Amino acid sequence: MPGKDTEGVRAVLAGDISSFGELYDRYARLVRAICYDATGDLAQAQDLSQEVFMRAHRKLAELRRPERFGAWLVSIARHVCREWRRKRLRDRHRYVGQSPTVLAPTDPASNDGAIEQLRKAIMLLPEKERLALHAFYLQSQSVDQARAILGLSRSGMYQILSRARKRLERLMRDYGEGLR
Repeated sequence: MPGKDTEGVRAVLAGDISSFGELYDRYARLVRAICYDATGDLAQAQDLSQEVFMRAHRKLAELRRPERFGAWLVSIARHVCREWRRKRLRDRHRYVGQSPTVLAPTDPASNDGAIEQLRKAIMLLPEKERLALHAFYLQSQSVDQARAILGLSRSGMYQILSRARKRLERLMRDYGEGLR
């Protein structure tokens, strides 16, 4: 989608606000997934996602390569999540003695055994593997689209996906054996 991204960025910079809505629609699920990985909380992930898109909109004129909008947006999401974690750690140190917040999905229906374990297993993967899974499988991006977003070669994308699948399989198998 780099061609559509380039067109969208140029249209927004020319004053067409609706084009930013199209960019939002194209990347919102991926950004929310990145934020959910960082927070483990759907409501917090949605808040952080909004912050990501607000920053992207404010800084869009600074984007030198519009065809790299997806990768640029992912880097903003990662930065916003790092800031959130640092702030959370500072706040935690400030309120020593209070019970720590447990990171858990806010949707009670999502506590269904295997699905919940899969979510936990995905969060245990290295960041690049999580992003590759989110972009390719969960966002239904093509390999070329996903690799462009992540800044990888085609073979690099396939290698990361393969490693992620093997690691997930091992984690899920270990979880299943732990239930016996």
